[in-house]
Amino acid sequence: METKSFFYEEGLTSTSANHYANLAKEMTRKIHGRLESVRFFDTDMSIIGDGKKTLASRGMEADELQAIKKNLQDIADCNSLIAFFREAIKEKGRLADEAARWVDEEGRAELERLIAEHNAVKPKRGAYLTPDDVIKSWSVGEQEKYLSLEAEAAVYGKFIHEDGSLSKARTELTKAINNPTAVKEAGRDTILYSFVPTVSQKDVDDLFFELQAHYREVQAELNGMKKRINDAIQEHDLQVDNLYRTELTQWNNAHKILERRYEVLNADEDVERKKRSQEVQKLKIAVPNRLRGIFHDLQQLG
Repeated sequence: METKSFFYEEGLTSTSANHYANLAKEMTRKIHGRLESVRFFDTDMSIIGDGKKTLASRGMEADELQAIKKNLQDIADCNSLIAFFREAIKEKGRLADEAARWVDEEGRAELERLIAEHNAVKPKRGAYLTPDDVIKSWSVGEQEKYLSLEAEAAVYGKFIHEDGSLSKARTELTKAINNPTAVKEAGRDTILYSFVPTVSQKDVDDLFFELQAHYREVQAELNGMKKRINDAIQEHDLQVDNLYRTELTQWNNAHKILERRYEVLNADEDVERKKRSQEVQKLKIAVPNRLRGIFHDLQQLG
């Protein structure tokens, strides 16, 4: 039976339909009681020795036989009405649940598609530069010069460092000049060491300061190239950060728009659910034309 066949503009509420279904159930119980007591003969009773008879129960007359058919039809009609009303009430409940759970599936599917596409293009921060990245962007000549300056600075710096070979040799020369002779006992013998400078203190100092000046020149030029590297890295990384912030801000703004669309969708669904629920509440359960007779009888009862 189609859903629409349960309802009519001038029908009953679910409460009323349930009430008449209960009345019909009570009517069938009473009719069943009458049918179970059907007798087609009279029963007389008498006391032995007393010729007087008393009617104990009466059988149906011929003209009452048609009542059986009516009773059976009334039971059938009541059961039909009960089944119809129960199904109608169940269907109305189903429609009410359906209205309460209704969602805009098409709208949600479209919004979920847009969100999936939006999430797929969420911006990512670009890669930062490394010193090697910058160096590789230079010409071969610049790369060779940088590597050469690094190597030269390492060699000169290590040699003239205060713990380096030249510094130690200068210190030893100063000691040799100040203490040209040293005595060392070796068992029963005594060994005398004499220290004779092969170069002057001035020549060594001049070499030290010359190498130190050259080292500073090399280190200064190397530091200049390193600054170029750091400046390039900072400039590039700043551009990467700015671009990422800009794209992320745009992405977040678009995300907020989608979230607001979700809020609007939820609000629209709430309105539609209330509308549908109200429409279901307004549905009236029809009384089938074939059962209007028995329904009329029920109305007389309650």
